[in-house]
Amino acid sequence: MENIVEYRNDVPPANDYPQRIVSPVAPSPCCLVSMAPVGHNAIEGMWRFHYKRCTVCGYTVRCFYAPSLIAMLDAGRQVRLALAEMNLGTGGRKRRTREEIAAERAAAMRWPVSKESKDRPGRPPRPGRLVPSAA
Repeated sequence: MENIVEYRNDVPPANDYPQRIVSPVAPSPCCLVSMAPVGHNAIEGMWRFHYKRCTVCGYTVRCFYAPSLIAMLDAGRQVRLALAEMNLGTGGRKRRTREEIAAERAAAMRWPVSKESKDRPGRPPRPGRLVPSAA
């Protein structure tokens, strides 16, 4: 989106909001307390913004105040499409079940597989206790 603020010192400040805003080049001391929002919110890139204009001298700036969730969701969609095109995480790999993962973790850590819960591995033994091996 183009900036509708035109910074000039040779022309008096003017507020023709949807088309253009003429503003002084530099802020004045009055701008710290006299800034008021002008118009409605808009989106620039990944951010939401609105124009703020000093009610005394006419100095105007764009105030970026929050990330745009719409733009972020669109960027995430583009990343998912790119990953789908590259076939990452898909192909001939077989998905393992939770039980298979738990059994592999238990075998790697030499933990006994818990009988009470099928979807999580058994707890590791407390330090200082001996656990008989399955071998």
